[in-house]
Amino acid sequence: MFNNLLEKVYTWLALLTLVLGIVVALMFAVTIVIGGVPGESIAILAGKIMTWGIKLAAVATLAGIIHIYVSKQHTLTINVEKVEEY
Repeated sequence: MFNNLLEKVYTWLALLTLVLGIVVALMFAVTIVIGGVPGESIAILAGKIMTWGIKLAAVATLAGIIHIYVSKQHTLTINVEKVEEY
């Protein structure tokens, strides 16, 4: 139960962070085209949104790490197999 909850929290927060990143990238692209004071205002807003995106990404990463350790799914561990010597 707790495992599934952590996985869902990680999934949704990671997806939300990805969408925020795409929105911010598009906003910066628009600021390059518009330029001037309106572009500056949009860039400042995009920076504030990205600050929240970074915080969400940190929370998503924490949830993902906790999920990995709770579910014991360490995919990056090294399993040393014993080789029989002749």
